[in-house]
Amino acid sequence: MATGNIRLYTRMLSYMRPYVALIVAALVLALFAVAFEGLSLWFSASLVQTIFSHEAPVLSKPEYTLSNANIILKYWTYSAIGQREPLAALKTVCAMMALSFLMKNIFIYLKGIAMYRLNLSVVRDMRNRLFTHALALPVSYYDRTKSGNIVSLVVNDVTNINNSMTGTFDKIFVEPMRLLFFVCTLFVINYKFTLAIFVIFPVLGYLITLIGRTVRRRSTRVMEHMAALLSILHETVSGVRIVKVFGTQGTESTKFKDENNRFVRQSFRSNYIGALASPITEVMGVIVVVTLLWYGGNQVLVSDGFGAEDFTRFLVFLFSIFTPLKEISKLSTTLQSGFASADRVFAALDSATETAVISTSPRGISTSLNDQGRSQSPAVPFNDKIEFSNVNFSYPGCEETVLKDISFEIKKGSITALVGSSGSGKSTTLDLLPRFYDITGGKISIDGGDIREMDLASLRKLFGIVAQETFLFNDTISANIAYGLPYAPKDSIVAAATAANAWEFIEKLPKGLDTLVGERGVMLSGGQRQRLSIARALLLNPPILILDEATSSLDTESERLVQAAINNVMENRTVLVVAHRLSTIRHADQILVLESGTIAERGTHGELLSRNNRYKYFYDIQFAGS
Repeated sequence: MATGNIRLYTRMLSYMRPYVALIVAALVLALFAVAFEGLSLWFSASLVQTIFSHEAPVLSKPEYTLSNANIILKYWTYSAIGQREPLAALKTVCAMMALSFLMKNIFIYLKGIAMYRLNLSVVRDMRNRLFTHALALPVSYYDRTKSGNIVSLVVNDVTNINNSMTGTFDKIFVEPMRLLFFVCTLFVINYKFTLAIFVIFPVLGYLITLIGRTVRRRSTRVMEHMAALLSILHETVSGVRIVKVFGTQGTESTKFKDENNRFVRQSFRSNYIGALASPITEVMGVIVVVTLLWYGGNQVLVSDGFGAEDFTRFLVFLFSIFTPLKEISKLSTTLQSGFASADRVFAALDSATETAVISTSPRGISTSLNDQGRSQSPAVPFNDKIEFSNVNFSYPGCEETVLKDISFEIKKGSITALVGSSGSGKSTTLDLLPRFYDITGGKISIDGGDIREMDLASLRKLFGIVAQETFLFNDTISANIAYGLPYAPKDSIVAAATAANAWEFIEKLPKGLDTLVGERGVMLSGGQRQRLSIARALLLNPPILILDEATSSLDTESERLVQAAINNVMENRTVLVVAHRLSTIRHADQILVLESGTIAERGTHGELLSRNNRYKYFYDIQFAGS
């Protein structure tokens, strides 16, 4: 195994470290199983001797030397069988074989239970860690990664790693243990014949290594195609209404079938190459066995030094070697498949999280969390103003500057509105405040303190966000409103819903607050979902409210209700709002007009209209009809 693979496998095995006691128990049980298996095989040759020889051999007590190992074992075997007539000896041998097989299978069963428990525990721990890490990754990671890839990592790749890890971990110890036991027995019986077996090992090992490398490359491609397949599935199911309304079921079905066919082709190629390992091992092994049969048979027929019982016992153990050999030959292909998944999973786990990004920045600090995952750092104070000073921003991996030299202040208790054409940088500006992205130049400060030096979790507690696309979880209305405050009293939830103009439709529902909203809130209308989003923000009672085109996708009646709810939320708060309907921001303390990532104009509604510039142009377009 290459050095890189050893490091990778060691890292995979690190997830077993908490279960050392379980592993030791499994290995001890495996040792007993191997011992009883060897005992049953040893007695099988004695069975042949008992059947075909009517007289039990009489052996005197031998000298206890290494060269006499075979004679010593045979002496104790026949001491156990006893000097009996053939039928009685046959019963004794059969009973010993049955007892050996019984004990072997009992220990195999107990070992299997221990390994199954280990298997489930490792999968649970690995999925928990990967999911927790995924939640800690920055927004930029999700911008460049398909959602299906994340699902594939947590479901398929973790399963593949676990199958590779726990399946091979058992065999890495048990099968070599069996092989060593059988080979040692062969050496005891006849060391010359045994040495001949090892001629094939170097050739066999080389072939298996070549097959393993090919399997790993193809397994990587298989996992990539599975991720693409899940991504198509996730996108299509999420956008099923669009698919149906545009009549593109055939197109989406073809896209899915094409990707599925590519996945099947790669899976088949990976498996048919991996399947070569076992037959190659067996064919080469049979060649050796046939040669030994011919040579050994000659020795029995022409020489007195190698008896029929010894030759039979040698063949029994020799054929038994092929089972652990075949299992060991499969290890490489199984491991390579697991390594391909491990590369993908560990690449995600090694991706810098938001906390890690902060802790490595020149002025950053990491977030301290308690057992409930909440920040233990003191709350970030906000008593005066938010200030953008010569802010520049480019998305990670892109050279284009999205925001250029942005400077403005937001006084506490004031309302600041951002307007502009699509792509001018309005939503990007909002994303910089809670640090979904970090600026690439300039400074954003709250009460004079750089937000990059503030605890991330505490900083985000300052903000309540109501976006254009409301996301609700597949849970009750109550749970969605209280998201972030799971132990909020019912009175507070009802008060928040009332202030958000949501209580009027909630109380009409059969189960009220206990009504399930469906995946992404599909059971509710757009206006109802938006009002629940506002209630959620209101319950948190944040000092700063960010509204990102919260009414842009609503009908007139829903917009009226949502706007009234927004007006309730805006009272006594600092508000930063992106608005597409200028009528909603007439009373803003300042309006910033963005164009191509720069501030083209700033002022109040009246001031900007009087200048007859870009804002006036937007205003005239919207109100030309009236």
